[in-house]
Amino acid sequence: MANSDTVKAITANLAAILAGLGFKIEDLSIDPSMATSPVCVILYEGEEFEYGHGQKPLYNEVKYLLKLMLNDPKPGTSRDKYAQYVHAIRDAVTVDALNIGGLAASKLVSLVNTTDVTITYEPPVSTIDYRLNVRYREV
Repeated sequence: MANSDTVKAITANLAAILAGLGFKIEDLSIDPSMATSPVCVILYEGEEFEYGHGQKPLYNEVKYLLKLMLNDPKPGTSRDKYAQYVHAIRDAVTVDALNIGGLAASKLVSLVNTTDVTITYEPPVSTIDYRLNVRYREV
């Protein structure tokens, strides 16, 4: 498996996890101000590559931005949903959850790190920007 294939497999597994949480994945045809289910777009923001020295395998980190859009014009219930969604993602996106499918045998993913969560509230649509890094071993 090439390294680009590893990143594609990680992204596919991430999408499956988010779909399992009830998010509409990358369906930008939906108007978030009208949708009842939150919409999630997975953006690849780049990678950090480990300096290669010696004979050990290299580890890289993929940077993802999960952009979640949800419809709730009420500040109180929006606040509760933010916490619910952020912690659901944090609990579900784990090393074991990402090492499935094409990565099940190789177990290339070794770390998932949530780096930042920011929220923009523009009634009725709220946007949660959830940033995470996923470390994987090169093949």
